[in-house]
Amino acid sequence: MSKELPDNPPKYLTKTARYMWTRIVPLLKSDSHVTDLDRTLVEAFCVNYQQMREAYDNIQKNGQVKAAYKVSISPVTGEIVSKDFSGYKRNPATQILDSSSKNIKAIASELGLTPQSRSDLLALPNDSNGKENMSDMMQKFFGKSKD
Repeated sequence: MSKELPDNPPKYLTKTARYMWTRIVPLLKSDSHVTDLDRTLVEAFCVNYQQMREAYDNIQKNGQVKAAYKVSISPVTGEIVSKDFSGYKRNPATQILDSSSKNIKAIASELGLTPQSRSDLLALPNDSNGKENMSDMMQKFFGKSKD
């Protein structure tokens, strides 16, 4: 049997990711499907959560878009000759927020943290020991039996 996830987060995780570790690991430990083998997924979840929060803070501070200008500089003096509005530029943090949110959703599903994934985990077939051999599950999935 695999070890449980440790209660304490890895030292290299920073403040927000460490906080998420302390919130999520107790939930995951209550589920027998998640073990120390899933540590990388848990770390990725926590790191993506931190990236999402930092991107959100950046958007709150700097906005989703900002005005962009085309600046013309005199080749002789190096002074700005004109500064013409050319439209709006998207804050790169919006892309980070979008990407990290999608990653969190995918990882949460892998860890059984979404209602659908929990439902799928509960529907897994069990033998008399409460666990089914992975080989048996794969053979059933591909329509082959041991007989």
